[in-house]
Amino acid sequence: MADRIQAFTMPKWGIEMEEGVIREWHADEGQTVNEGDLFAVIETDKIANDVELEYTATLRKRIGEEGEIYPVGALIAVFAESDVPDSEVDAFVASFKAADASFGDKEDDEPVASALQPAAAIPDGLSISPKAAELAQQLGVDLSLVEGSGRNGRISLQDVEQAAKAQGLDGDSGAEGDANSYEVIKLSSMRRTIAKRLTEAKQTVPHFYLRQTVNMDRLSALRARLKDQNGAAPSVNDYIVKACAQALTQVREANVCWAEDAIHQYAHADISVAVAVPGGLVTPVVRRADEKSVQQISDEMKDFAERAKAEKLEQSEYSGGTFSVSNLGMYGVDNFDAVVNPPMGAILAVGAIRRAAQETGDGVSFSDVMGVTLSCDHRAIDGAVGGRFLQALKAALENPDAL
Repeated sequence: MADRIQAFTMPKWGIEMEEGVIREWHADEGQTVNEGDLFAVIETDKIANDVELEYTATLRKRIGEEGEIYPVGALIAVFAESDVPDSEVDAFVASFKAADASFGDKEDDEPVASALQPAAAIPDGLSISPKAAELAQQLGVDLSLVEGSGRNGRISLQDVEQAAKAQGLDGDSGAEGDANSYEVIKLSSMRRTIAKRLTEAKQTVPHFYLRQTVNMDRLSALRARLKDQNGAAPSVNDYIVKACAQALTQVREANVCWAEDAIHQYAHADISVAVAVPGGLVTPVVRRADEKSVQQISDEMKDFAERAKAEKLEQSEYSGGTFSVSNLGMYGVDNFDAVVNPPMGAILAVGAIRRAAQETGDGVSFSDVMGVTLSCDHRAIDGAVGGRFLQALKAALENPDAL
């Protein structure tokens, strides 16, 4: 049977991957998939991976549902020769070593049914997705009254949500028309990862914040000259990345990562830059930014941004930074406090450039100014170190020709 039936499990890319989302199937049950054909699209925490089959075979059973999350190693599809009876395929699925784990998120590998409370017990033989089972348990939905809309009658998350409303268990109350309607948006793998990591960061990292105002007149003038000469100029953010790299080489105590039993201080500045993408953000890393020109950084960031939005970044390209930059100035945000991204010791939050009045010796003048906030992990960086970093950053941005 092993030669005639093949399991297809949730693949693993990188040591940190624990689960994946089936974004899209590209083959139907009964279809022959050739070696090298696109078989499925699997979403990890940051990117979507095109999965090509490494052999030619007939897809007999799709177990995983689009939009659902499965742990690495979970059985999500079965391939078998066309003459293999359905009963053998079903028996293979039933006897698969990780069958229970593949249908649930439980770290202890307990089946979904045994993990649920009696109020949402799963009738024998009922097919239900793991997230639907969890929601049914939370709301106390009577699953015996739910008709599944999925393949072979499988109950989906949406089926449980609709049943909860029909059974009066969705939490809405009051007179008809008073309740505010809402849309249930599934958490993507990226959003789940962001939520998990930022929650851990705020709970475990002792943050403190330092604020500085930078005069941007010279940088604005420099960029205007470059646009006149070349038709284009690096972005303000490109100069900020370069200025951070220069400041980190001057104040190496800020170019650190926390390692629980030690502090790792780096010789070069690997700047992690937050880039907004649909559904969240990714943080591609400009390696050795201290050794690159502003134009090189600009070219690299444009490439990163394009591939990030197309979900084509490699894991190695968005991990391993020594310092982070998050810029919301393009949205008109004056200032904000960013969350440190462990194990990095600090992150710079950048606000918008605005015109502001400044007192001079003989009156008042107006200048372009920009507010920045440095969030630090106090375990690795002290206030004086953060202050010296901001001094060096301010000096670099206010003298952009030196960059």
